[in-house]
Amino acid sequence: LDTPGHAFDPVESLALHSDGSTQRFDIPSGISMIQNVHYRSSVDFTRLLSCNTAMDETVDSNFTITADTKIKKQGTASNKIVITGSASAGDIATDSITSKDISQYDYIEFWIRSTVATSAGNLKILLDDSASCASPVEELSVPALSADTWTFCRVALSNPESDTAIISVGLEYDSDLGACTV
Repeated sequence: LDTPGHAFDPVESLALHSDGSTQRFDIPSGISMIQNVHYRSSVDFTRLLSCNTAMDETVDSNFTITADTKIKKQGTASNKIVITGSASAGDIATDSITSKDISQYDYIEFWIRSTVATSAGNLKILLDDSASCASPVEELSVPALSADTWTFCRVALSNPESDTAIISVGLEYDSDLGACTV
């Protein structure tokens, strides 16, 4: 078919996420025209970990974790994980939680920030039905991160049907990023 004038292929971007206080956004590259803006006015969710207090179930010796009340995105604080240059792949920090059934959900969503740029999978979120994420039922790759930029991540759960009694949440350092803070 011929189209007179301009014709645009529909493009959708889920890259913009508000934190409750940010109200202005740059238009993502690759978008030439905006026809509609849709937003979620409510969401059905279960909070696994608020990160208002420092993770303390299991903490690798190459990690120092504090609750940072200055650099945070939501709530009263964020977990500030200072990782030494001697950290190696597989080092983890975990926190215990009250048992949560998330089997009816498809995604986990979270804000994350790193002082160094990362590639997808350099960091992983662990969810487990046993203490200290000893045998995770979910190992979710954190998407690529730009240095010193808060990033909203929406990651599909691999096996939601087995996520019926999550009691431990963890962050795994899965690649040599050098000394950094997450």
